[in-house]
Formats: sequence, structure tokens, C-alpha cells
Amino acid sequence: MKKRMIALLTVLTMGLAACGDNTPGQTENARPETLTEQEGEEQLPYVASDKVKKLGEGLRTLEAPEGNFDEAELKALSGLYGKLLSETVADGEKDTNVLISPSSLMMALGMCENGAAGDTLDNMEKVLGGIGVSRLNAILSGMAKRLESSDQVEWNVADSVWFKDDGRVQIKDDFVQKAQSWYDAELYMAPFDEGTLDDINGWVSDRTKGMIPALLDSIPGDARMYLINTLAFEGGWANEYEESDIVTDQDFTNADGRKTKVDLLYSSEDSYFTVAGGKGFVRNYKGGAYSFMGLLPEEGTDMGSFVEALAEEDLAAAVNNRKSGLALVRIPEFSADTDLEMSSIFKAMGMDLAFDPNRADFSDMVTILDTERIDRICIGRIIHKTHIEVDRKGTKAAAASAVEMLDCAGAIEPVEEFVEICLNRPFVYGIIDNATGLPVFLGVINSL
Repeated sequence: MKKRMIALLTVLTMGLAACGDNTPGQTENARPETLTEQEGEEQLPYVASDKVKKLGEGLRTLEAPEGNFDEAELKALSGLYGKLLSETVADGEKDTNVLISPSSLMMALGMCENGAAGDTLDNMEKVLGGIGVSRLNAILSGMAKRLESSDQVEWNVADSVWFKDDGRVQIKDDFVQKAQSWYDAELYMAPFDEGTLDDINGWVSDRTKGMIPALLDSIPGDARMYLINTLAFEGGWANEYEESDIVTDQDFTNADGRKTKVDLLYSSEDSYFTVAGGKGFVRNYKGGAYSFMGLLPEEGTDMGSFVEALAEEDLAAAVNNRKSGLALVRIPEFSADTDLEMSSIFKAMGMDLAFDPNRADFSDMVTILDTERIDRICIGRIIHKTHIEVDRKGTKAAAASAVEMLDCAGAIEPVEEFVEICLNRPFVYGIIDNATGLPVFLGVINSL
């Protein structure tokens, strides 16, 4: 039986805005307060259809593994996150905007790793930071808890597993226990029909507060399981902008040389950093646990080359070791959405076995009952979608990642001294976890 290989990973792409004059002026026509006002009708909470059954009820809860980042693990994940951005930029069309949430991708793939065995597990561990699955579970579980316990900013972290209910494959209790206990995942059995498509998209929309209204456009006939993570963030600036800090109708120079008009937010920050030849800054959200990062390469630098060089550096270390000094900063207001399928990216990074219909080993995830039609399951697609809004009030962002598992049946294919950082041309940006320096979101703006 011939099976399609589909790779599913959704990545958020975001657009930033530009910088203009050197002196702040009065703003005109202030934009809506997107952090405090909702547009349209209030979204109703997600309710599963009658065809969806809950999995894992009655199973014993496992004690969640514990562990903080050590220096080597932090460096490994920082390098992986930079590599993911570099490969995503290289895989897309030149001069397009890109935004990904490495943390969301890792949570979806971390769940998946708990079902991998043998060489497939070794291959996934090697690519995903060289961290063993038990340690990765501890790191990701701790990351989720830290996000959701944040003070004065709001994070919503959610995971779910959706399993096709047709009697041909049985999901293993041990895998269900790990997903429930360590990722707090909701587990569902469903018929994988049009109703299931609505159920999955409804769940994602609910968990991202409507910022990602749909993750899947269809469910292939050979789809067996979806492992999904969502992240949603809402935070106001620690130091709010005054009207005199906002300058309208300023030029942003796009990667192709075209100029577009943006509104710029002016501020002075007390530190800056340099990495891969670019200058960067962070600006805190309320509570001080998370911040916006802007990173501007030298003028005339090709963004693809810059991001490739950045992937060889330790971004987290650069952020954590900022120099004290005045940084005059301008941030454009912007919003953006990205929709990516990332299977080719992870294959290019060396994670090929998990996609191979002849060699993938997810025997710790399922038991095949219909062995005449199904040999194994493998990853089809890795789907990743993102949304972001940055304005004078703060930032709203969301990410959704899905690992799609397929049925496979063999054979197929100082004050006096200061720096000035004006984001009025292509730049890198992110939302940074200040406790580690790791980006929860990481993106590139080439054009607005």
C-alpha cells in the first residue's frame, strides 16, 4: 500500500516596522489599544463534538521529572533555536518575513520523542539538542510551568494528542501516561472525519484566544495521530510609551530597497549586546521575566547570511551578557502571521529516520493490530503557525505546532558613549525568557 510522506510543522512569520527621524515627535491618529480591546464578538469556549472520546482516564499519574538547565544544555538549545531559524529562512523565498516559536516546536516534538525507540529515538535526540528524552521532558515541563507562573504577563501553554479511532492501531498506555503527566496533554480518540478537523481547529483557536483560528486545512486518509502544542502570550511594556515617544509616518527600507511608512516607538534602554556583527537590545514586559529583543545587522548585510552566522553563535549567552550603556531604540508597530510546513527543514538538519516509512520506529507509542495493512507509523508533516502584534501597548503572540503521524506500509519516497539601534531596515527579533536568555519566539523582518 503506497503512503504519502507529508511533513507537518507550522511556523509563525512576523513583520516588524521601521525607524525614522532622530527626534521624537507628537503622534497622530493613535491605533486601537489591542491589548485591552477585543475586536468582534467574544469567542465561545471550545466544546468537543459527540464523536470525540477522552483517552487516559483512570491511568496513574507519573511523577514529573525535575531538572533545571545546566550550562551545556542551555548552550545546546540556544544553538538549536538559531539553527531552526537559519534553516527556515534558507528554506523559504528570499526576503520574506519569518517567525517561529522554537519552544512550541520543541514541546510538540518532545511529546513525540516519548513514543520513539531504537535508532529513531537516537536520531531525534541528536538533532534536538543532543539531550536525552528524559532530560528533555524535565526541561520542557519546567519551561511550561515557568511560563504559566509568570507575573504580570499572561502565557497559556496547552498540549493535546488526537488519535484515530478505527481499531487498527492501539495507543500505548505508557505513552499516554507520559503525555498526560509531563506535558499535561489532553488526549482524544476521534474518527478523523470533517468533524474531527473542526474539533482540532476549534481546540487550537480556543487555546490561542482566536489568534490562530485554524491549524489544519485537511486530514489525510492515512493520518493516525496529531501531537499538538499551543502557546499564547499577552504582555504590556514595563515602561509604557508616552504620546511624545511615538512618531508616525516614518520610512522603513525593505530588503528589496522599497520604502514603506510605519509608526516608530522611541525609547532609551540601559544595555545592549553584539552578536554575529549585529547590535541588539531587549525591552522588558511587565514583571521583568520576559522581554522583546531586537537585533540589527550591519547595513548592507544579506539577511540570509546574517542569520546563518547567528546560528553559529550562542544567542542566549549574548543576551545574558549585555553591556551596560545607553541604547537609543526605535521599534516599529506591526502585526504578522506565518504558516509553515517544516518537514524538509528537520530532514535537512538530520532528523530523517522519524519520517522514513520503511525505518521509523515509534513502537513505544503504538501497537499495530492490523499488520496486513500497516507496518509502522512515521511522521508525515510538522505544521507550525504563528501570529504576533507589537504596538505601543505591548505584544500579543501565539504559536501552534503539530506533529502529524501517518500509517506506513513500506516502500515509498557609558552615558557619554551610546549606541543607536533603529529597526528601520531588515532585522531579527524575538520574545526572550529572561531567566535563560532563550527565545520563545524568534523571527526575521525583511519587509513591511
